[in-house]
Amino acid sequence: MRPRVVAAGAILALWAGGLATLARRQFAGGEAARLARAALFVSPGADYYEVSNGTSQIGFASSTIDTTQTRVRISDFVVADVNNARFSARLQVSLTRALRLTGFCYELGADAGPYKACGTVVHDTLLSLTIAANGARPVKRRMKLSAPLFLPTMVPMIIALGDRPKVGQHFTYDVFDPATDSSSMTTVAVTAESLFVQPDSATFDAASRRWIVAHQDTVRAWHIEEQNGGRLTGWIDESGRMVLADPIAGMQMRRTAYELAYSNWQRAATRGARAEPPPSSSTP
Repeated sequence: MRPRVVAAGAILALWAGGLATLARRQFAGGEAARLARAALFVSPGADYYEVSNGTSQIGFASSTIDTTQTRVRISDFVVADVNNARFSARLQVSLTRALRLTGFCYELGADAGPYKACGTVVHDTLLSLTIAANGARPVKRRMKLSAPLFLPTMVPMIIALGDRPKVGQHFTYDVFDPATDSSSMTTVAVTAESLFVQPDSATFDAASRRWIVAHQDTVRAWHIEEQNGGRLTGWIDESGRMVLADPIAGMQMRRTAYELAYSNWQRAATRGARAEPPPSSSTP
């Protein structure tokens, strides 16, 4: 697997989500109750992120949740210029209202792809997985499931919703990553609590021809950290939505207003090269 593919995966795996990584949890006792409470508090909405290298913006990301009476749909998207290469990644997830996974599709595009991994859960007991890379014939696999299956995009939700996170809590997951075809037990800890000030609206500045902050809001967030230096690390709010993350070395994702996250980067990208279209808020 090429390094760009793994890098793209690291970004989506953290920020609300996850790339082509699957997280499986043995929900029993208290954890089953936590999942049931989390399902009650899932609400629709969209968050936007500025992707930077520490000094300048290099990309854009978004995470959208749509809900109906029977389903929850999550769509995560990221596009960035890294090491003189452009990559984009998109993850679409479908769940029942009880937060049981029914299907997902993950795609890498631009200079990192093509790579596509799609899965369907059958009767909560079987995952049917299809992976296609670099134009080769798709590889199909089946996995027996002994417990509910989750994408990493659900992990922050389960930690935050229903019960407020508490510093010192630990959550352990059996993680399967289709990008590397490997699995391992993963422990995520809540290590800190803090307040963040972030833009929630923007206005266009005619002099600089850029969008600037119009209003800011204070957000309480908790730091979750994957033990042993893993990538599932960042700050999440009380809804389990990512506020700030450093998914890979030299890259940061910070939640902000849509115009600051996308429009400013799109203008700069159009002048320098090409810009990806903004993601749709709907999920097939």
